[in-house]
Amino acid sequence: MKRVYWCEFPEKCNWKKLSEWLKHEKIIVYIACSSRKNYEQWKKKIHNFNENIEVNAWPVLPKSEGYWYSGFCTKEAIDTLDQYRGLKIKIDIEPTIPKRYNFLSGLTWIGKHALQEPDNTPYLKKKIKSLMRDTEIILSTFPLQEHILKRWGWIKEENLNYNFMFYSTFIPLPFRKLYKHYFKRHFLPRHKNAYIAVGLIGHGVFGNEPIYKNVKQMKNDIQFLRKEGVETLVFFNLEGISQRGEEWLYTSLEIA
Repeated sequence: MKRVYWCEFPEKCNWKKLSEWLKHEKIIVYIACSSRKNYEQWKKKIHNFNENIEVNAWPVLPKSEGYWYSGFCTKEAIDTLDQYRGLKIKIDIEPTIPKRYNFLSGLTWIGKHALQEPDNTPYLKKKIKSLMRDTEIILSTFPLQEHILKRWGWIKEENLNYNFMFYSTFIPLPFRKLYKHYFKRHFLPRHKNAYIAVGLIGHGVFGNEPIYKNVKQMKNDIQFLRKEGVETLVFFNLEGISQRGEEWLYTSLEIA
């Protein structure tokens, strides 16, 4: 069983507290970073607290350039991925970030882009294929049909790892059983070796995303995914864990 942690705001993460909780436990984390230099600075800071934390890169763009990577980005924005060559990186394949988030606006945003294939999709796909020669890549995105994801720049290759979001907190309570049914019957059978991300433990880039009310909700999601054979779980996000208490960390570490 493998576990990975996303950290979107390393500056909000209490690395000292996490280090004390972890003791000698090793964890893998991908930190959001604006450049290779920014990544190296954070890696050094984090290792000053605990060298058992494996620190990898999660490249993000300025919001004005899309924040996440997709064919909607300019070629110049896509080229910023070159600086991370040789590292272990996570690339989010999502359309340009909207100005605000709520459930209805999120559905509208995805629906609006689902049928669009932007001009620079072939360029992004070519970039990913170039990077994967010497860079260990996780492509992360929504649990949607592949033909939609491919329009945005997602590709399917044997040498890539894939992460899909299972963020139950985004789904209104009356629809969560249906959401789990979709994953169980339709999505997971087609993505047997994928990483699956649970959450949200802490807020993301919008600051108002719904999060778990208690650790039991996260544990229920873990149990559901483990029962369905998921071998790699991802937790969003590590800064939320550091803020909400050691019980959250230990619950994520309990999985075997």
